[in-house]
Amino acid sequence: MKTLFELKNHLPFNTDLLERLQKTASSLLQSAAQSPYTQGLVLVSSTQKEYSAVIKDVLSEEHPEEKALLEELKANHDTTLDYVLCMWQDGCIDIPSRTFRKMLCAMNPQNADALLFVMTPNGVSVVKLANTMK
Repeated sequence: MKTLFELKNHLPFNTDLLERLQKTASSLLQSAAQSPYTQGLVLVSSTQKEYSAVIKDVLSEEHPEEKALLEELKANHDTTLDYVLCMWQDGCIDIPSRTFRKMLCAMNPQNADALLFVMTPNGVSVVKLANTMK
C-alpha cells in the first residue's frame, strides 16, 4: 500500500531519526500476525521518548491498540508529540487513520504541530498533522 503526498514546502527532519523509527516499526511488525490491515505506529514525544504499538486492524471501530497507546502517553504525562511514523507490514509509510489523528489532537491540541512521516514522489518527507485534517 502506498500513499503519495504532493508537498509544496518540504520541512526539515532528521534522517537518522527516521531510520531508527523505521527499524522500530519493522521489528514490531515482524512479530505481528500477517494481516492486510496491520500497521506499526511509532511516536516520539517532545521529551524524545519513543512509544510504539502494533495496530492489528486499522479498520476496527473500537481502536483498542490506539487507545492503549494514548493511555500510555497520558500515564507518563508525556502527551505532546514531535513525530509520528505509521508503517504497513510491507514497509510502506503512510499516515495513521483519521480517527487516530483526531484522538491525538483531542488528547493534546499541540499535537496538531506534530510531524507525520509521509511518502512523496521524491521519497520520505514530513507534514504537520494539522495539514492532514483538512
